[in-house]
This record gives sequence, structure tokens and C-alpha cells, in this order.
Amino acid sequence: MTAVPSPPTEARGRSGERLALVRDNVLALARLALPMIVSRAGLAALGIADAIMVSRYDPAQFALLSLADGTLGRVSDVFAAFVLGGLILVPRAFGAGDLRACVSIWGRAMLPALGLGALAAALGLAGTPIFHVLGQSDALAGGAGVVAAILGVGKIAALPALGAAVFLEGTRRPAIVAASVVGANVLNVALNAMLIGGFGAIPALGARGSALSTTIVSFVLAGVLVGYAWKAVAVPARRTVARTSVPEHVQHRLGLSSAIVGGIMLSLTASLTVFAGWLGPLALAVLAAAFALNAPVMLLALGIGDATGIRVAEADGADAASVPSGGNSIRPIVFASLLAVLGVSLAFVGLWSGFPRPLATVFTHDPAMRGALATVIPLASVLLVLDGICFVAVSALRALRDIVWPTAIEIATMAALVPLAAYLAFGLAEGVRGLLVATLATAALRAVLLVQRLLLVTNARTRARRAARA
Repeated sequence: MTAVPSPPTEARGRSGERLALVRDNVLALARLALPMIVSRAGLAALGIADAIMVSRYDPAQFALLSLADGTLGRVSDVFAAFVLGGLILVPRAFGAGDLRACVSIWGRAMLPALGLGALAAALGLAGTPIFHVLGQSDALAGGAGVVAAILGVGKIAALPALGAAVFLEGTRRPAIVAASVVGANVLNVALNAMLIGGFGAIPALGARGSALSTTIVSFVLAGVLVGYAWKAVAVPARRTVARTSVPEHVQHRLGLSSAIVGGIMLSLTASLTVFAGWLGPLALAVLAAAFALNAPVMLLALGIGDATGIRVAEADGADAASVPSGGNSIRPIVFASLLAVLGVSLAFVGLWSGFPRPLATVFTHDPAMRGALATVIPLASVLLVLDGICFVAVSALRALRDIVWPTAIEIATMAALVPLAAYLAFGLAEGVRGLLVATLATAALRAVLLVQRLLLVTNARTRARRAARA
């Protein structure tokens, strides 16, 4: 006669199963997220290398590059958000075993990518009059206009390259993207070294040389990634049998919502920079340094969030198509991702809070700025936790094709940031600290609302699937 396990034994067994499930999901997330983190860090490194090499050559040339990239370059970020927003449907189709749908989704994104790249190029060519309208001096407008025109041409290739990169990641080929981006960094540094300061018969081009390097690298990267995607995925997909259909309007709606959120958040975030400028040069430098210190850690969180979106989309697609997914249901994936992003961000919060003065010294030797920055670094570090949670929640919700509520939450909380930041910074005379407190308060509200929405959607999805199988 078989003995019936005691309730404590059953409880320990269930607890062990849950721990094993979380462990497996964390490991699966790490395998996917690590090359994606390398890719995102590599893309950021392209801009960092340009900034350092041009700044060391001539600060005046760096001003031209900063003006061009900080204005028209940000418009291109909104265009990229539209192209990439709908590509979250690729891993969903991949999870359902539908390679033809993956290629179809990618193909739909490529035409807008080329069109928006051409629009970015046109804006770049109109850079000089645009900068004049923005009140810049003749010297700045003319110099930055040339840089913007060169960078704009590169966007014709940069947007398709980004689309191909996300498509490859969505079909479980992130390593090739990471390797390509690393190679692009090597090429960019080499070209910068020759074009910025001159080399042999090549004249010194300064910021124009850096922009030309970026444009050349964009075309090379597009050729590598688009070519690999076509050969490795698109051609083999012709031999598969499509099992699902992906409506075109859903893809464009996802892209449009991403572009709207990206544009609004960029414009509202810019208000913090404007407020800091009103507070004075020291306040502006302190705020910029605090956010710059957080930026590398944000890339880690963004990689985890993007990997979460891919895994959730795959699991959702597998469930919808009744394809075995290895037992990786959506809720354990989300729980493991939140656990991972909390672990990473809290580790850096401890580091930032424990060593604020040495970290401030990295940015400046000026005593006034070093002291002011050291006082706000611990406060700014808390953003790492809140933004990390938001990255995971938004990626998971978009993967589940939940669009309206996440978009409304992000816009509403960012809109609340502007008056709150103005009140704390000027009304209560809190300065930079007030700007950061306002950012933290709205980020905390955003994180809570997004996690609540994620729980609501995943619970409803689980109940619906159980009812369908009953």
C-alpha cells in the first residue's frame, strides 16, 4: 500500500517545483538577455566613442555634433520606435512555429523603415534653417547643419538595420546581432581616428568626420544584418507552412503607440533639462551627470526587459497555437524577469549609495559640482529599480498586445512629472533634488500601475486558457 505524503512533504515538494521553475526561467532569460545587453551597450558605445573622440579633438566641434544629434537625432528615435514597436509580434509568431509570419511581419516593417529613414535624411538636409528657427547662431546653425545632413543620410540604413536586428533577436538569433554591433564599434573607432583628426591624405574633418564614420558604419551594419536575416531566416521560411495569421493593423497599431509614447516621453523628459538650465549651469551639469551615471545600468535593465518581451511573446504564441512551450507559462517568465531586474538594480543601488563621492569624482574635479553630485547620487540610484520594473512590465504587456492601458499609464505619469518637478524645484526651492524627487514619485506611480495592469492581463489570460481547455 502506497503511503500518502504528509501535507508538509507535499508543501515542500510544491515549493521545490516552484523554485526550480523560477531558476529555469532566470537561466533561460540570462541566455537570451546577455547578447541583447551586449547589443544595446554596443549601440550606446557608438555614440559614446563619437562624443569622446570629437570632444578630445576640439570642444567646439563637439558642440556641433551635440546640437545635431541632440535635436534631429532624437526625432529619429521616434521613427525607430514606430518601426520596432510592431516587431514584438515576431517572437509571438516564432513561438507558434510560424516562420512565414515572422518574415511577413519583418517585411511590413522594412518599407516604413526606409520611408522614415528618407524623411530623417530630408530633415537632416534642412538642418541649417531648422537650427536658425531654433535660435542658434549662424556659426552653430551652419556647422551643425552639415553634421545633421551627413547623419541624416545614415538613417536611411540605420532604421532597416535596427529592424533586422530586432527580427533576428525575435527568431532566437541574438548572438549574430551582438557580434555585428561589436564589429561596428571597431570599425567606427578606426574610421573616427582617420576622419576626425585626419590621416595621411585625408584632411581633418572634426564633427563632420565623426558623422561620416557613423553613416558608413550604418550602411555596413545594415548590409550585414539584413543580408544575414534574409539568408538565415527569410529564404528557409519559404519551405514552411504558415499556421497563423498576423493582422497588419495590429502591427501598425503597436508601432504607432510606441512612437507616440516615445515622442511624448522624450519631450517631457526634455523639460527636466530646461528646468535644470533655469536653475543654472551647475544644476544642469549635476542633473546630466546623475542620469549619465545611471545610463549603463539602464542598458542592463533594458536588455532584461526586451528579453522578457521576446519570451512572453513566444509563450503566448505557443499557447495560442497549442504548441508545447516546455512548461514556460507567462506568469513564471514575468516573475523571473522581475526578480532578475530587481537583483541587478538593487546591487547597483547599494554600490551607488555606498560610494557617492568616488563616483562623483569620476565626472569632475570641481569641488562645488563634486559635492552637489555626491548628495544626489543615492537619490538618483533609486530610479534604477523603478525604471527596471517598468521596462519589464511594458515589454511583457506589449508582447501580450495590450496597448491602450500601458500607453495611457506612461503618458499620464510623465505628464504629471512636469508640474510636480516645477513645483518642487522652484515653488519649494528644492532645486535639482526637487527634480529628482518628482522623477522618483512619478516613476514609482508608473511602476505600480504597470505591474497591476500586468497582473490583471496575465491572470485574465490564464483563466481564459484554462476555460478553453476545460
